[in-house]
This record gives sequence, C-alpha cells and structure tokens, in this order.
Amino acid sequence: MAHSDPPTLMEALKLAVQEQHRRMESLPFFRALTTNHLPLASYVGQLRSLAIVHGALEHECAQLPADGVGAFLAHRSPRLAHLREDLGVFEPLLIPDNKAALPCALGIAEQIRRTRTERPADLLGIVYVMEGSSLGNAMLLPGVLRNFGDRTRGTARYYQGHGARTGEHWAAFRAAVNAFPADAGERRGIIDAALDLFGRLEGLYRALYPIPAEADAFTATMLNPAAGDHPVPQDPRAFQAAVAAAGACHDEFPYFEERFQERGREFARSDAAWLATLADLPEAQVLSQVEWLGRILGNRGIPRLTLERQLILLDEALAAAWPERAGDFRILGEAAGMLARERLRLLPEPVFQELVLAFQRATDNELGGRFKGTGALIVSAVCDEAAGITGAVDSLQPWLTEAARFPPAWIAAVDATVAGAREALA
Repeated sequence: MAHSDPPTLMEALKLAVQEQHRRMESLPFFRALTTNHLPLASYVGQLRSLAIVHGALEHECAQLPADGVGAFLAHRSPRLAHLREDLGVFEPLLIPDNKAALPCALGIAEQIRRTRTERPADLLGIVYVMEGSSLGNAMLLPGVLRNFGDRTRGTARYYQGHGARTGEHWAAFRAAVNAFPADAGERRGIIDAALDLFGRLEGLYRALYPIPAEADAFTATMLNPAAGDHPVPQDPRAFQAAVAAAGACHDEFPYFEERFQERGREFARSDAAWLATLADLPEAQVLSQVEWLGRILGNRGIPRLTLERQLILLDEALAAAWPERAGDFRILGEAAGMLARERLRLLPEPVFQELVLAFQRATDNELGGRFKGTGALIVSAVCDEAAGITGAVDSLQPWLTEAARFPPAWIAAVDATVAGAREALA
C-alpha cells in the first residue's frame, strides 16, 4: 500500500488556518474596503495597530540567538518602515486613535514577547500569518487606492509590500519554514501560534470597523508604536505642542539621531506627550515623576540634561499653544529647575562650562557641529552618576568611544572629559 509524503510545515499551516482565513475575509472591515466605504479613521487605525504588532515582532526577532529559529527569521523582510512611511502622510491630519482597537494590538504585541521568551520556535507561526498578509495585501491594494488614493499620495506603502518581488519573498520564506527541523511537538506549537494570532487579529479588525461610539482618543501609540497605553494630552493644542517640543529637544542633541534613530525620535515624542500631562498633577507628584523618568533615561544613555531641556521647551511650547493655561504648565519649568539645581550643586556652572569648552576645543567644535552638545551630555552623565544613577556614564561612554565610529582625538577627548569631570566632583 503506497503512502503519501506527510505535508510540509507550510502546507500544514495553510490547511490549519483555512477556515479562520475565510472568516477574516468576510469581516465588515474588508467588505467596506473592497466596496469603497471604509472610513479613513479605520484605515489609519489599522496602520497604527499593525505598526504596534510589526514593531514588537521585529524587535523580538532581533533578540533571538543566531542559531535555531533565529537563523530562519534573521533575514525576514521588515515591514515597520513601510507602516511608518504611510502613517507619516496622515500625521498632519491629527486623526484620533481607536481606543477599542488599541488593547487588541497591545495584546498581540505582548503575546509576541511572551512567545519569544517561552517558545521561540512558535514565532514561525506568527511570522507565517504576518508574511501571508503581504500576499493578501496585493489583492486589496486597488481598494485602498480607490478609497484613499487622493489622501495617501498614491503610496499605500504597506499594502504595496514588496511589489513585483512579493512572490519572490514569499517563496524564500516558504523554503526557510519548510527547512526548519521541527519535530511533531514543535509543529503543533507553530500551528497553534498561527491559529491564536488569527483569532486575535479577528478581534482587532472587528474593533477597527465599525468604530464603536466614543472610541476616539489621542494615544501614545499614535506617536510611538512601542510606547504602550500611557496618558497623553487629549487637547489637540497640547498634543501638537508636545510633539513640537520633542522635535526641538531632539534637534539640540544630534547624538540622539545618530545613536537611537527612528526609535529614539518616537520615544522622544511619546515621552514629551506624557510629560505634558503632568501639569494636571500636584507639584510633589510632578517632581517625583520627573525624578523617576530622569533615572530611567540616565541609565539608558540619555543624560538628565536632556530631560531638563525637554521640560523647558515643553513649558514654552504649551504656554504658547494654550496661553490660558500657561500658569499650569509652569510646573514643568520648575521641574527642570529641580534637575538643574541638583546638577549645579554637584558641579557649579563655571566648572561645568569649562569642561564643555575644553571638549569642544579638543574635538574641532564637536566634529564641526555634527555632534553639538555632546560635551554637555558627557559632563551631565558624570553628574548623574554622582547623584546615584550608577549606569549613567557606562551607558554613554562606550558608544561615544567606538573606534569604528569616531577618530582617536575624539575618543581621547571623551575619556579625558569623563576623567576631568570626575576629578572636579571629587
């Protein structure tokens, strides 16, 4: 009696999700999209939700070791950049977020994180579902352009996927999955992960359209897919002022862009928006929250001087945008003053500036301005270290002294400035 070969992993996945796939296609969201009735808010809400999901997936895949499942996912094509490009088009419209959909997207992101730590091979099932959406998007792209083409500048980058090379990418992914040496238990786990994700996505798309009453709100994830669901201003004036203040602070220190890039810009925006909400709290609580955030940032290579500047710029931007509440926002400037007083108690301003100027002279004005403000960051980090932020210097100095990135004179100046600041403090 002849025996047929067992199905490949990709064949088993396709068979397992067939029913859920059909159910997804019949959801009101996709029916409205294909009949040109989907509201713009639902489309933008989808992009924001998927940015949360893809952001988590790309971050967790990057944490995998180079062997095992990590080797099979290392070359997975990123999609977050496409979503960022699309969302950037709609940013000036300030479209509120869908608060009903947000928990669904955050729940998927949390499940991805849990899967990576507990059963990393199951990520193959999750990636299978998300990669498969690229094929479906090619069929839906005409509907997107009909619905929103005049407002997307013809981009719809996420739905375009890899364009003419989408089939090629899918074939490479299929070959990689089928080559994965999964035993029976691992195959079951991978399939269960795909089924679980389909179920979660169904809940997400049901929340995206029709939009439940009173679901509109400004959220942190509008500014940063990785921010979670922390408070942000609900008044458009304050929301936009916080974004502007974040950009101004980010531009003052090019180090941010060089080191943290897009992820740094997004966290700067969501952090500034959260800081803006502190103006509604009692003074003692504001100061406590600022102190807490300063210690977290200081241990991550972001000296508290930057928070000091962010608070000042935020106070100014909010007062200009919402003059009748200028008195309330003054507490943010006072919190900046608290940080400054602690810094200057450790290192008086003349000594602080002398060290900064010496660094500028030794580095050709901080590499011709390319890294302006870095001297102040280094000295501030040493002050933070003296204030009990133990990782303040260790999270900054190694990056600033990488030989592949900086010339010897710069590296010597960084080390000398750290040593000089520590000596001055002693």
